[in-house]
Amino acid sequence: MDRCPDVSGYSWDEAADILAKAGIAYTTVISRPTRSFFSLEAECFYVLRQKQLEDGSLQIVLAARLRREVS
Repeated sequence: MDRCPDVSGYSWDEAADILAKAGIAYTTVISRPTRSFFSLEAECFYVLRQKQLEDGSLQIVLAARLRREVS
């Protein structure tokens, strides 16, 4: 399998741009918390992990950023 760029930890906007420029196909999975104790920024996703599949494409796991709240 060809070597893919590591986009773990990148914002999804940056990662998608890197993957598009490299011509790499991908699918995304969104990870959600089991409890909704903290509110999330639904528009701001980050790459948690990536897995290269047998066909050379990537499976990208995304998570929303936690909102900061001041009490």
